[in-house]
This record gives sequence, C-alpha cells and structure tokens, in this order.
Amino acid sequence: MRLSRFIAVLPLLMATFAGARGAGPVPRPEPSPVPDQDLKMLRFIERALPWYPDSTFAIVGDDRYQTPSGAYRVINVRRECDSRFLSGITTWVVDEAARVVWQGAVGSLPGEKVAASGSLEAFLKDFLPPALLRAMRLKTTVVWDAGSDPTGALIPFGLEVRTGYGTYRMPAAVTSDGARMVLGPTLPLDQDPVEWRRALLARSDLVMWDHPGSQARVTIVEFSDFECPGCKTKWPVVASVLEELSTKVRHGMVNFPLTNIHPWAFRAASAAWCVTRQDPTALIPLKELFYSMQRDMETSLVGPTARDFVAGRGLDEAAFDACFLGKDSIAAVHRQIELAQRLRVDATPTYFVNGWKVQAPKKEWFGDLVRRLVSGQEP
Repeated sequence: MRLSRFIAVLPLLMATFAGARGAGPVPRPEPSPVPDQDLKMLRFIERALPWYPDSTFAIVGDDRYQTPSGAYRVINVRRECDSRFLSGITTWVVDEAARVVWQGAVGSLPGEKVAASGSLEAFLKDFLPPALLRAMRLKTTVVWDAGSDPTGALIPFGLEVRTGYGTYRMPAAVTSDGARMVLGPTLPLDQDPVEWRRALLARSDLVMWDHPGSQARVTIVEFSDFECPGCKTKWPVVASVLEELSTKVRHGMVNFPLTNIHPWAFRAASAAWCVTRQDPTALIPLKELFYSMQRDMETSLVGPTARDFVAGRGLDEAAFDACFLGKDSIAAVHRQIELAQRLRVDATPTYFVNGWKVQAPKKEWFGDLVRRLVSGQEP
C-alpha cells in the first residue's frame, strides 16, 4: 500500500482533534504574510523529505511559541512537484531546547478538556486510544515515558500498538503547554538527515541484506509489505536497477507489515526473517513468490507456502519451523516496524538510497538517481 499510515488518515484524525476542541482552536500569534525563508531550516527539511525530481520548496508558515520548558517553532513547508502524493504542505515542530525536529501528524489539543483532565498524561490516555482506533484502526495504549528522545519544549511519550502478535512502540510527543501533539519521530536538528539515516541503517542488525558480503558503494534499503499492491508494482523499477548495477549496489529489506489493513502480512514478514537467517539470497525469490500470490493468499496459507519454498530451496525445514512465528522472529518483526517508525516510513514501499528517502520511484528517473550516487554525486 503506497498511502501513508499517517497521511492517508490525517484528515480523519485532524477532524477528531477538531471535534474535541469545543471552545475553539488554541490561540496562536498571527503569522507573517510572507514568512522569512530560513534557508538553513528549509535545506534541512528538503533533505528530510522524500526525494523527487524538480521539486520546489517554500516556508509558508513559521510561528514560535514559548513554554515553561523552552521554545518551539511550528513550520509549514509547501512542496510542489509532479507527484500528487508528495506535493502539498508538511508541518514540522522544532524543539529548540532539545535540538530535535518532530516530524509527523500535528494536531491542536482542546485546552479546556486537557485542564479538566488534571494532567496531559490523563487526557492523552483517555482521548488518544479511541481516536486512533476510529481514525486508523490502531489498537493502542499510551505509555507515558520519554523513551530515548530528549525532553525540552515537547514531552515525548509512546504509543504501544497491538498487532495481534504482540506490540511495537510508535513515537509521539505533546508540547509542555498542552497546546499541540505530534504523532511521529524526531530528527536531530544538528545532523544532516540523509547522513543520519544512512548511518542508522548501516549499523542496524534489522536490515535483511540479500547479499551481506557486498562492498558496494550504494545501498538501497527497502521498507515494504508482502501484501502491499504498491510494493509489487514498484518492485520491477527497483529490480531492473539492481540487475544493471549488481556489483555497485547492495540491496536489503526491512519488513513493515501494515497489520491494521493487511491480515497476512505479519506472518509473511516472520517467514522472510526466518528464511533470510538461513539463506540471504532467498529473500528476493520469496518476496516475488508472495507478490505473485497476493490475489489468492490467505492467512492460513502463509505457513504452508513458506515451508514449500524452504523445502524447494533445500533449506533446513526443522529450523524454519522452529523460527516461524516463534518468539525471536516475532520480536524481530516488531523491532523492524519500530525502525520504520524511527525513520518516519509512512508509506509502503519506501526506499533509502544511501540515506536519501525515496517514495513513488519511477523508471524515468530512479536509475539516474542511483547512477549519480554510484558516481559520488548528490541527486
């Protein structure tokens, strides 16, 4: 599915927030008619957003707010390009005290209801789980702790999301004045987003590399879902580049099963993890097998299909059976989903090409993008 977990339901979720406001929106300063173009911040956001050719960017809103624990900025950036999926306005919350940028769905909170609850924690625990269930079909519990994110003008917390096989953690934050909430992760303000993502993926043990020993100059890390039609559609675009540049590009995959809409995706992700533990080169054939069976696959058929694949490849069937839907593989898939959340993967498929985020790749330009990176240039 190419639509975002957040973006596709953002109007619904924002409507939920709006319906909860009661007395009206939180007071805010009047924005400047033409905001100053903070070129350093604009470049940061350009490199944080998915790359697409011939995109233009402009800051259309830049408001600063003061809280007892520090200041934060709410920045709106308009992007224009040929992709309807990527064009439009994105909102970024800059926590200047913690030196991080929160990226995700941003909504105003109903100040009078927050006050009536007695605390931000009590309000969010009461309000957010049913709102997310209605808007996104996510079953969640609010976990009131900061995790690894620094605390400043925003208070980080977590959403424990139930998949039917266990839970994973979704990052979120609320401004300490109780005015706004962000569903999404942080980026370090003082690091280049492309380099930060490349380094994070390079050191992660969750990427399933189909050729682990490769010393290629460019890496393509794919976040996808075996039940996702968009992943199947876009795969030939990527596969043709991998075939052309096989000695220069290293490919890996991270499972991102959309468990709220795809009933058999998690089982297929577990199977892929287990197969790749035995034979990394089997990952792509297994992926293509599941893609070919998308129309007819059912939850109950994932295990038998994967076992037949294992037997056909001459792999250890007993080892696969011990791994499939076992404690370790389930934990690994949940950790992969958390890695996707950390990288703000909000659509499947999403690719990171040497740290450059790419969504909706097209054959007209994707190969040129990779070839430029192979030659040491930027896109």
